[in-house]
Amino acid sequence: MKFLILLALLSIPATFYEQSSEEVVHDFFKALNQKDIQAIDSVTIDDLKLHSFQPETVPSFNTSTKKDFIDGLKAIPANMSFEEKIFDIKSIETEYLAQYTVPYKFFINGELSHFGTNVLTLIKKDNQWMISYIADTRIKP
Repeated sequence: MKFLILLALLSIPATFYEQSSEEVVHDFFKALNQKDIQAIDSVTIDDLKLHSFQPETVPSFNTSTKKDFIDGLKAIPANMSFEEKIFDIKSIETEYLAQYTVPYKFFINGELSHFGTNVLTLIKKDNQWMISYIADTRIKP
């Protein structure tokens, strides 16, 4: 009888691994640095919104959609390398919402292009953390 119970338990499909909100944030930046559109799509909601603020002499504020963001990644020339290095992540998390403040430095072809802070908002949808909003500052060195 014990053997049958064990066999029955082993035949039940394992539940999917539930990523933490922080793992989703790290996966997003890993995918970004690899220009992995499919991975970015898997951790963001369809109506993702992005806002960028550049506090230069003439401040600029840009709003983008998920499609704009992905099209921008696709338009990056193959011979151009970039890396967004993140550090000192801070978070606030509740049962269904999480927010991360993520300072970063952005390098193009090995040179520091700009730095700033990302703020990511995540929602828990169908037991899966998804990025719903990204805001960032972009400061020239």
